[in-house]
Amino acid sequence: MRFAVLGSLTAADDDGVAVVVGGVKPRTLLAVLLLDPNRTVPLDTVMAMLWGEDPPPTATASLHNHVARLRRSLGDADGTRLRTMNHGLELRVEEGELDHPVFEGQVRRAQEARSRGDWEAAEHDARTALALWRGAPFADVPALAGHPVLTFLQEQRLQALECRYEALLHLDRLDGLAAELGVLVKEHPFRETLHRQLILVLGRTDRQAEALAVFGTLRRTLIEELGVDPGPAVQDAHREVLRGTAVRHGQPPAHAAPSTGFPLRLAQLPASPGEFVGRAEHIAEIRSALESDRSRTALAVISGMPGVGKTGLALHIAEQLSHAFPDGQLYLNLHGATPGVAPLAPADALAALLHGLGVDARRIPCDVAAGSALLRSALAPTRTLLVLDDAASVTQVRPLLPAGAGCAVLLTSRKPLATLGASTHIRLDPLPPRDSALLLERASGRSWAEADAGPVADLAALCGHLPLALRVCAARLRSRRTLPVRKLAERLARQEDRLNHLELEDLSVRRSLTAAHEALLGSADPRDGDAATALVLIGALDLPEYGAPLMATAMDSTEWGAEQALDRLVEVALLQEAGWGRYVPHDLVRDFAREPGRAQNGNVDAVERSLRWYEQLLAQCAAALRPGRGRAPEQPGGDTAFAGAAAALAWGDVEAANLLFLAGSGAHGRLGPTRTVDLIHALFPYLHDRGRAQDLERLTRRAITLARAGGDGAAEARALGQLASAHYSVGHVRQALLLLDEAVELSEHLRDDAAQMRHLGNRAALLRELGRDTEARTTLARCLALRPAALTPADEAVLLGHQGYVAEPTDPRAALSFHRRSRELAREAGSTVIEQVALCNAGRAHLSLGEPAQALRRFDEALRVMGSGAAHWNAERETRLGRAQSLRALGRLEPAREACEALLEEATARGDSYGRGLAEHELGHVLRALGDEQAAQPRWHSALSALEGTDAHALAELRTLTASAPSIVDN
Repeated sequence: MRFAVLGSLTAADDDGVAVVVGGVKPRTLLAVLLLDPNRTVPLDTVMAMLWGEDPPPTATASLHNHVARLRRSLGDADGTRLRTMNHGLELRVEEGELDHPVFEGQVRRAQEARSRGDWEAAEHDARTALALWRGAPFADVPALAGHPVLTFLQEQRLQALECRYEALLHLDRLDGLAAELGVLVKEHPFRETLHRQLILVLGRTDRQAEALAVFGTLRRTLIEELGVDPGPAVQDAHREVLRGTAVRHGQPPAHAAPSTGFPLRLAQLPASPGEFVGRAEHIAEIRSALESDRSRTALAVISGMPGVGKTGLALHIAEQLSHAFPDGQLYLNLHGATPGVAPLAPADALAALLHGLGVDARRIPCDVAAGSALLRSALAPTRTLLVLDDAASVTQVRPLLPAGAGCAVLLTSRKPLATLGASTHIRLDPLPPRDSALLLERASGRSWAEADAGPVADLAALCGHLPLALRVCAARLRSRRTLPVRKLAERLARQEDRLNHLELEDLSVRRSLTAAHEALLGSADPRDGDAATALVLIGALDLPEYGAPLMATAMDSTEWGAEQALDRLVEVALLQEAGWGRYVPHDLVRDFAREPGRAQNGNVDAVERSLRWYEQLLAQCAAALRPGRGRAPEQPGGDTAFAGAAAALAWGDVEAANLLFLAGSGAHGRLGPTRTVDLIHALFPYLHDRGRAQDLERLTRRAITLARAGGDGAAEARALGQLASAHYSVGHVRQALLLLDEAVELSEHLRDDAAQMRHLGNRAALLRELGRDTEARTTLARCLALRPAALTPADEAVLLGHQGYVAEPTDPRAALSFHRRSRELAREAGSTVIEQVALCNAGRAHLSLGEPAQALRRFDEALRVMGSGAAHWNAERETRLGRAQSLRALGRLEPAREACEALLEEATARGDSYGRGLAEHELGHVLRALGDEQAAQPRWHSALSALEGTDAHALAELRTLTASAPSIVDN
């Protein structure tokens, strides 16, 4: 096994095949153990690294899961490599299996060789150490950021670099060192050894002026920041350059450069924005592309939405690259999106560049092809950097590109300009929250108190972490020293005023976005006109996300046309892709789009058309999930929208965010009370089948409130029954029973026999669940007395299921016949949900009869039905649990454990604490059956914690099981 941590965390087996360690938590666990291999890492330390200082109550159980997953990934079934100790965990790592001890050993040998003056050995050992370095240690494990071991390794790398450069200076091998050292002194402005080495390299390669400039910069930095002069070693290097003795051994005399008629060094860059923060990865990627050896001009493209900081990043990088392009830097604003200014024509752009190179205006051709050829000829023998800012199109840019290998181009645009064939392309996103707060602090000139942390974070979020918006706010704070951050955040929180507060002098988020929108409106390309229309409709609809079918409805166009419009908005960086076929605007783009979206009266029809589209398709979705229990509205032409339950669930998954928004308070009541209640009712099958109990409870409570306010008793009773289902799903059976009592009473008052029958059937099942069998039978009799002469197969199947469930405690054989008939009718009705429930109930009946083999067959049949993609989570949870119990009863303990662990993982991923508790309860029994009582106890403790407060049958047993042994980990 091999582990590598000097960069991203990787593992490989002895044959070099990569070992995949999936999941954030298992990877973090592996990283924590590799920090201190072959030593016991205390459980408290592990918990803190995985969950912070306040781990959740489920942390112990989750840790057992992560340890098990990591062992499986490492092929450590017997636990000899990852060992569980009394108070912690230990990872056994053999010599040479982990890269960072090897790296440290090589650095140590290099330093020893340096001490004895063996420069060949020092250079070789340092180079060998640095070859192991792939990047920042544990780069993909955020939990270890700032750990002392990582700081130590970074310092070891710097020492290895210094050792190697010192050896190369003594060995007179200076090629390429100036560029490497130039980057490092920028990154480490106080590290005198690196500055001394750079001064010597520059001095010994006939670059005395640059060497003296490096010394001057270092001296100013040290005096201004620390109040000290450079040390003796740097002073000696400075004197060597001044005496003119810094001549590289064997260097031939330099020849004068031939005159070209152009300026000796171009320096056209505007000042980069002050207080630049972040973007380290992007900077490194672009610099690598532009500085690497190549056979043609390097091209880096930076694209992104308005105000995201494209120009600032380009200028910041260009400043850093001045040493790599000794013939200078050209800059040209192409005005691709400047308000009130037309994009620069290629001929005009060529003329500006050639004029900057010193070409007489009379020699500049009017023909674009001839001008482009002259530019390439002029730049071919040079090392020049071109910064082309705010490009409008590929057509505008292509004639401006040089061809010589010594040149590079740094290009910014709102569009990706993908066909240019860039060496690297950076799609710039808004800043991370930490960098946003830092930019606000630096640009405003303020120092934040601890109490300001919350308001600063709020302000950054209200700016959408967009650098332009952040700089406007910082300018306001700088100009008004008495303006509290909290007050400015409160002003931006008012959605209708937000863009007004993000304008100051020449900085304006609204103007920047307006220019982008007007460019679409003024374009001759039909796609651009459709994109401008789509942007306005996005503001009018004001939903969390958008897809082509929705926008086709809003635009009254084809899906293909809507998709083209959305893709165009992505290309010009006014939309972002949240996933395949799903689009979201940045918060400030959303604010901008609302202004014309609400101002144009014609959008009212588009919004209403879109809302009705959702209502119709959601009704179709509900009908597909509950076939035979209500008539589905037909699509135009008589077709149904969904081929079956799986397709309906898939559509619900895609549209869930918008449906929840429309049904919840976030939609500002745009549907009105009656339509909102109907929408929530239609959402019930989807939310119930997907096990989204929290969403279900929140929305059904809202439906009850709206129905009561509107005096709609039938809707209220229906919502009460649905809320009861939500409570039952999370194990709160008594609360569900109380709600059903209300629903029964209200339906009886309304003389709605069909609704009363449904509620009584569900009530009988809940009473049976609580062990109140006599009441259950009485309630079921009331239910059956209300049965009409004719029932749909689906409704008949549900009633049979209730009859079987209530009969099971006294007559399991009779229960089986009810469940068998229920399944037959479910298949006749095409209801996979009822079929799943019938099979699961049949399996339960077989278990109560002591027939685990027959039970296992029923549970496996239910899982095969669920394999169609139309799984009902409550039924799936109970089926998986019953299957594990059947396997345990048959003595098949390893498959039983795997079944429990799979259920536990799924329940945890869904946030289903009730399902997690049931799974851990059963897993504890399986572990005890395997002879591992010690492993069973923490499972039972965790199960008790998860199920406390519910009506789970297992609670009494769990209290007995856990009373006999304390929890292994004391939280």
